[in-house]
Amino acid sequence: MAKGNEEDESVGENDVTPNLASRLQDIPGVASVVVDLTDSGGGINVRLEAGADEAVVMERLRALLVAYGVRSPNPPELRLGRPTKYLDDSPLGVDVTITPIKAGARVQIASTKVRSFRVVPATPEAIAQGLSDAWCQVVGKIPVEIVSVTMGDEGELTVVASDGAHETSASSNVASGWEEALTRAVGRAIGVVDSPSSPAPVSVNS
Repeated sequence: MAKGNEEDESVGENDVTPNLASRLQDIPGVASVVVDLTDSGGGINVRLEAGADEAVVMERLRALLVAYGVRSPNPPELRLGRPTKYLDDSPLGVDVTITPIKAGARVQIASTKVRSFRVVPATPEAIAQGLSDAWCQVVGKIPVEIVSVTMGDEGELTVVASDGAHETSASSNVASGWEEALTRAVGRAIGVVDSPSSPAPVSVNS
């Protein structure tokens, strides 16, 4: 369950995910990173900046993973992506900020009058639930549970949400950025974002 308006800076000795994500984010040429090292997690998703040298970035990524001891015996899946023409430009209607912290991630939704944030573990499902909880609070909507977050073969990120009576699924392509795709998929699944029409950027702070 996401924590409302409260940041917990405590982290276990073996919880390397937040620090690893921050270090990966600092590599030149990396636009954004999502790390999920759980047994059922999605591995490591890295979006490159336009013009980044993929070979150089990959070499630095691998070196850092070795330093953190996550390359063996079962290395996590590492996926690289670049911005493409298939950009999702769904209007959000709010400002969204996802910030890596020691405790995981700080997810904030803000309108012109209301701001709400959650501190959550650095996993796709937890971030999605934090987005849903904060979003619902900002727009005055009954809280919606995030059932699942999955990634398709064609780069489609799908979120399934439930209001207790019905489940709704929504997708967004990760070509626009992993965090943007997750944000827009969550917004559609909980019924606060319509179909794509105009750009609305999501900021991801290191």
